[in-house]
Amino acid sequence: MDQKISAAAMDVALFCKLNTPHKAGIPIPHSEMGTLVFISHAQRPVRCVEISNFFGISRPSAAATVKKLMEKGYVGREPSREDGRSYALFLTPRGRQLLETGCAEFTRPLKKIRRGMGEEAFSSLLRLIQQANALLKE
Repeated sequence: MDQKISAAAMDVALFCKLNTPHKAGIPIPHSEMGTLVFISHAQRPVRCVEISNFFGISRPSAAATVKKLMEKGYVGREPSREDGRSYALFLTPRGRQLLETGCAEFTRPLKKIRRGMGEEAFSSLLRLIQQANALLKE
């Protein structure tokens, strides 16, 4: 067993655990909050398949997450203008309100990292994470 890779795996696991915000103040699971953030930052209408591709989850899992968000009144859907068979997702006013109130808790760990590391090191960390994500998505 490669000791360096083994130690790296433990470091990454700890980082993920520490970076996952606690649920206090957020009435939905982390995965659903991530989906709301994804929809809110999209430059064009979002479909379930894009959520599936971005998060690396199955289409049924993405659809189940969206269904839960719709049932809770955070997300709505309308027929896609590009393809009448699919639906474009959007945040409802309730979903936008949750983002406004919940985003502070959701991003708290990253803000702490940026303060502690400084802007230059934090930017380097983000570039490396983006590079690693790209490799893992291949």
